[in-house]
Amino acid sequence: MSTPVVTNKWAGSFDCDVCRRKRLMADEFSKKALERYRRDGKPLKCKACVQSAEEKERAAPEARRINDSTIHETRECSVCQTQKEFSDFNRNQWNKGERKSKCRLCVEKVLAEESLKQVQGKEQKLKDARAKVAIAKESGDKAKALAAESELAALEAELVTGLKPVRMNRGGGRGRSGRIRSRGGRGRK
Repeated sequence: MSTPVVTNKWAGSFDCDVCRRKRLMADEFSKKALERYRRDGKPLKCKACVQSAEEKERAAPEARRINDSTIHETRECSVCQTQKEFSDFNRNQWNKGERKSKCRLCVEKVLAEESLKQVQGKEQKLKDARAKVAIAKESGDKAKALAAESELAALEAELVTGLKPVRMNRGGGRGRSGRIRSRGGRGRK
């Protein structure tokens, strides 16, 4: 009886261009990197090098934040009207200047209010669409009922999937309909 073959110990035919390791197996690289290498001949970067680069990227903003926290300027929040330090503001809000910048807490409150309004607006649209379906069914007009039901279905689908419905056949396609051509141009006569 022979021993089972362990394939991950075999030498591969790929080289990492960053750490310069040679004869690596394909499982040392991401699938997309291998596809790019095979298709376009792009240089390969092993998973370990990608991970270390990502860690360096994540550490850079933290180092900047530590350096920025040494700034002890204060500014008044335009919403809550209280004096707060630099660390209580986002960089974008701080850069807006005096009387325009909002502190982190106020920005979060505003975002929460906006999302609540958006949810309430969607619920109101659904309620209105359901009422429109009921009215259309009572009227007995099948065309209006179908249109109202399709509108309701589109709103419910948007709620579930997050994708807005696409309206078809509104012009602007590849066909000739809707375009007016003059006779004096370069086209056929």
